[in-house]
Amino acid sequence: MNLDRFSQGLPDPAEERPMATCDRCGCEIYTGDLVYVLEGDVLCGDACLVAAVGSEYLSIEEVLDRSN
Repeated sequence: MNLDRFSQGLPDPAEERPMATCDRCGCEIYTGDLVYVLEGDVLCGDACLVAAVGSEYLSIEEVLDRSN
């Protein structure tokens, strides 16, 4: 049996280079990461998306209190 295909092992994640950076915070984005694209900008996650659209996270109670 020939096991040469296993002789090199898996790639070391510490040696992986980022594919891109978040246009909002500069966070490194790697192969397989899911991102948001907003008007051509690449955003790394929920917080950057919310900040980019000028929105905020609120509980439903806070929303209802504001309307009263």
